Amino acid sequence: MKAKLGNTTIDYWKISTDKPENEPWLMEAFEKKQLAWSGKLVMERAERQKLHDNDMAGKENNSTEAAWSWLLLYVELGSFANAYPYNIYLLVNQPRIPAFGQVGEYLVKAPDGSLEVYSEKKFERDLKVIL
Repeated sequence: MKAKLGNTTIDYWKISTDKPENEPWLMEAFEKKQLAWSGKLVMERAERQKLHDNDMAGKENNSTEAAWSWLLLYVELGSFANAYPYNIYLLVNQPRIPAFGQVGEYLVKAPDGSLEVYSEKKFERDLKVIL
């Protein structure tokens, strides 16, 4: 989907576990392992299978790796202050701007190619959707 950020047209996606239509940049990010889902241990089996079938599984974790991942998240003081292992988040795995977003928030591809998470409030304030 497209939106205007100032005078620049950008791509965005409302975060969900459903496969987006016509968003190749997003599927490419999953393939490159830039995006992954946390909380896979608490997802229903059907949800995990849906992500896998839609090529949106991101990084594959076994239970031990998942537990270590959550420990590492908590080590970064403040950056994941509101993240809990029993919630499901989309993790943006980038060296420059790592982030996480919840279902219902927005993943935005910035003009420089980096991925950012926007809350609904920030999205409505900063972007204008192009129909």
